[in-house]
Amino acid sequence: MGRHSAPKNNSKAPQRRRARTGEIDRLEPASTSSETPSQQTRRKERPDFGERNRRTRRRKRVAMGCLSLVLIFLALAAVAGVFYVRSINSKMQDTFKTDKKADAALDKPVAEKRGEPFYVLLMGVDSREIGEAARSDTLIIARIDPKQQRVTLVSIPRDTRVSIPGHGKTKINAAHAYGGPALVIETVKDITGLPISHYAEVDFKGFKDVVDALGGVTVTVPEDIYDMKAANHVTSAAKLSAGTQVLDGAHALTFVRSRQFPRGDLQRIENQQTFLKAVLKESLKPGNVLRLPSVVSAIADSATTDLSVGDLLSIANQMKGMDSDALEAVTMPGAPQMIGGGSYVVMDEEGFASMIERVKTGQPAEATDTSDTATAEPYQIEVTVKNGSGISGVASDAGRRLRNLDFRIGEIGNMNQMVYDETLIVYKKNKDRATLVSEALGKGKVVTSRGMYSFDTDVLVVVGKDWGPPVTSHDNQIPID
Repeated sequence: MGRHSAPKNNSKAPQRRRARTGEIDRLEPASTSSETPSQQTRRKERPDFGERNRRTRRRKRVAMGCLSLVLIFLALAAVAGVFYVRSINSKMQDTFKTDKKADAALDKPVAEKRGEPFYVLLMGVDSREIGEAARSDTLIIARIDPKQQRVTLVSIPRDTRVSIPGHGKTKINAAHAYGGPALVIETVKDITGLPISHYAEVDFKGFKDVVDALGGVTVTVPEDIYDMKAANHVTSAAKLSAGTQVLDGAHALTFVRSRQFPRGDLQRIENQQTFLKAVLKESLKPGNVLRLPSVVSAIADSATTDLSVGDLLSIANQMKGMDSDALEAVTMPGAPQMIGGGSYVVMDEEGFASMIERVKTGQPAEATDTSDTATAEPYQIEVTVKNGSGISGVASDAGRRLRNLDFRIGEIGNMNQMVYDETLIVYKKNKDRATLVSEALGKGKVVTSRGMYSFDTDVLVVVGKDWGPPVTSHDNQIPID
């Protein structure tokens, strides 16, 4: 350090002086000390004085260093956030960017009006071995109405017999194998007449990661399930017991994929719709906002879509506050049927056309039951009875019992397939009437139609194998089924 002259008097203000070699500014105190310059120099050169100076400088350097690190980390976080969003976009749109046919197949308006209803085609893809084309295992048309904050999901069974452009009549899930997302979009537009403006494709192998990122989903499993194939041969995930429980990703995959039910794909669709409603309810929980980054990342790893992260966030913002009851899930009306040795679901074209028209106009997808919501008297309830057991005469037997109890009997006949182990009492809107029918028969599980069953009466009874042999009767007014 350089030498400093002692101040000449105590009336002058403190003097500021800068060190020669990068030291911080310091104040020279005014003083009346009688120290000579040589005494000051010796005192400042003592070990304790220099150490105090060094400690002060070190503390200031550490403080500034910590602040700089915080600022650097904040800057890096901001930059990482930008690249994270870009990375997610890239993952989600990687396949789509090279698929000009899919882009051309979508009905994208010149400028989408904010808040107007639009349609997204959701595809769950069953991945195959390398070199083997994947098939769309699940097909759902989603009508999203931001203004009304309503979502309508219309499921199309994978075995639905349709005409695929350029390939003739076959199962709709073959469209993906023949022509990828573009051909699926074209086929769905052909059979519905709906303008599909977006699509999202999710690989079932990545589905479980999404569920795990959400922390699991609470679902009521309607019946015991044991399905190794649906569980991707993961033994620990193949078994599900009936009842309400939190499903992790592996068990959720089994739940939504299993077809080992008497009604096969139709029951699986019911399970998928149940699961989607449960996911919506889980997603609306305030605490799950913190899980959003990991959920989005998991989706990006298993999904391909034309929607950007910005689009998804915009939709989510518009739908913020949506009630879980504002999600309606229905299924294309139709029935299983064997054709040429193959098992198909044959569409009820008239019923499906009516459903799509209601969806387009923002009405409930299923026709509203205009009858009184209160429980009616038996003579006010009309019932269709069909044999689903394969046991001759059971539908006539059930119809006879109901008629003797003053119910009005409409059609009596057969289901397309005799695969029903349990008797079902199906309703569209008025559950009380279905419950009254079930109580009158002494059996039958009450279920909602969700568009899966085609009938024009108040209630449909599907007689299952649990009915037992019919009671012999000479009543000729009841046709033999």
